[in-house]
Amino acid sequence: MTFKERYHKKKAELLDDPDVNPENRKTIKKFLEYEEYKLKRKQGLSEVDERSYKTLESYIRRIRQVNEWLGNKDWNKLKKSDIKKMIDDLEDGVITTHKGTKHSDRAQFYQLIQGKLFDIVKKSQYAKEIFSDFEVKGRDDDHNEVRFIDEGQFRKIVDCAITPIQRCLLWLAFDIGENIGTLLELEKEDFKRQTNPDTGDPEYLVILPKHKLKRSRTPRTEITNYADTVKYLDIVLDDVKPADKNISNKWMKDRPLSEIHSDDKLFKFGMKAATLFLDRAVDKAKVRCQPGGQKVTWKDLRSSMACDCLKKDWSRDEVNSRLGHKPSSRVIDKYINYLALDKRKPQKKIYEGNMKKLQVELDKNKDTNKLQGERIKRQEADIEALKRSLEEMQKYMQTQIAKAKA
Repeated sequence: MTFKERYHKKKAELLDDPDVNPENRKTIKKFLEYEEYKLKRKQGLSEVDERSYKTLESYIRRIRQVNEWLGNKDWNKLKKSDIKKMIDDLEDGVITTHKGTKHSDRAQFYQLIQGKLFDIVKKSQYAKEIFSDFEVKGRDDDHNEVRFIDEGQFRKIVDCAITPIQRCLLWLAFDIGENIGTLLELEKEDFKRQTNPDTGDPEYLVILPKHKLKRSRTPRTEITNYADTVKYLDIVLDDVKPADKNISNKWMKDRPLSEIHSDDKLFKFGMKAATLFLDRAVDKAKVRCQPGGQKVTWKDLRSSMACDCLKKDWSRDEVNSRLGHKPSSRVIDKYINYLALDKRKPQKKIYEGNMKKLQVELDKNKDTNKLQGERIKRQEADIEALKRSLEEMQKYMQTQIAKAKA
């Protein structure tokens, strides 16, 4: 199912949902129509593209949540205290995720209540005043924290994955470093096998087209770095075929997977299935992120690729390019700064100091041993000379005894 199909399906469900305040549904309809037109004009398009539909689809989920948190009240009648309570509940962790944790990126919801959605009902000023007066960040400090794993840790995770297709997705995430959502959308035509002209080894060109990327990413083509990626791509690409199973869950009942995933898609499963098998492999491998020990996620494999390349002397611009960022992107800076702080430098200095002391002692011992060696050689020479003298004396005595007998 394309993002266009998903968006229009979810939009229709929201606008026809009798559990959502009818006045709010009118506002939502105006907002979505405005955003559709805005994205089309902003991108210079004659019609909304897939990337824009992906953005629009994300609005549906957030709008539903904001409406729920505001008690499904008519937004036209909201008071400043209503909006302040929602903000306070998000900031204080009263409103939580489905896992029971505080929302780490609350700014995505704040964009709605201080933007066009609440402009329509003339309530956005309330949120703007609260954010201005109290400098609400809307994002936890750990949102920009450094977290990654090294190649050795990653290989442990791969070893705990079950199927070749799972290992293929893991290697693509660590090697290419693109967002998991994009990787799950890749099709057979997005991979071109070729031979490396320098080494003669096989490699793949991975094409990351504009309509499958986040809006902030640059469309590009990347070359695989690892032989393992090539190995598992060979296996998976050779077995790409239409899905022949049905799916049933709370959103759909006994629906053919072939209606959701195109015949040429490599990975005929979604984010939930990908997260489940990654969590299982991570737990089994007993691997945690550096330096804070957090649980490894798909996003961490992307940052791990960046760190792996930086450790191997790739430049900032080269890593940013592979990540699909602009050269001036601040995302890579936190990893460059972290890796530049060599935590072992103090240990190295102590070690080097001890080594110098050992070297001095070794040189002294060498001098002592040299003197002792020379002394031993002299003693050995003296002993040899004494032996010769004794032998000569013995021969002389034997000669004299023989003469006396005669």
